[in-house]
Amino acid sequence: MTDLKHLPKGYDEPLNKMTEKEWEEYFALRKELDIDMSKEDIQEIYKMTDYLSRETHHENEIFYLLKKIPLPAQYAYYLKLTKGLKFLKDYNLSLAKKEYPNEF
Repeated sequence: MTDLKHLPKGYDEPLNKMTEKEWEEYFALRKELDIDMSKEDIQEIYKMTDYLSRETHHENEIFYLLKKIPLPAQYAYYLKLTKGLKFLKDYNLSLAKKEYPNEF
């Protein structure tokens, strides 16, 4: 799903209701965030977050970095069913989109 003409399955469910502007933001974030990552890329993020966790006042940066790591597909699907797509908008859904192509 990539645009307003091709909304994800379940878009009309109460948890997934969004305005046109919210959908535009959601799809813009999908293009930006849904990138495949190698194990090395993920390890690098973990190293950065480990370093930042030793310092104080870096919680927002740590969360931002961790959201770049692709969510496991089944976990993302579960979150969609329980929290909705709006909750997932800031996460990397690349794995979920491969396993559930019509859901995200």
